[in-house]
Amino acid sequence: MSQSKLDTGIESTVIKLDANLGIEQAAALHETLKQRVDDADLVQFDASELQRIHTAALQLFCLFCRDRRSAGHSVEFLRPSESLRKAAALLGATTLLQLAKAHP
Repeated sequence: MSQSKLDTGIESTVIKLDANLGIEQAAALHETLKQRVDDADLVQFDASELQRIHTAALQLFCLFCRDRRSAGHSVEFLRPSESLRKAAALLGATTLLQLAKAHP
């Protein structure tokens, strides 16, 4: 995962997701999300290269999105991969992650 700031006029942080978010990466993902949960900036995930996602990682994204939105903060998935869309649909998380709004 890598993080960067975009100069779009809106303060945002883009977190580029690795191709593999297996159980082995869940602890690192949790730390990254924990650091950003209270940020006032828009948090965007570039999920375009994601090929494999474990249920644990998807659950972390669900909790992160829920907590940020309940605090009035925004989160978006940029170009979610087909793998992410399928995994979210399988677990019934498409609405929570707002993947229907994201453009492939």
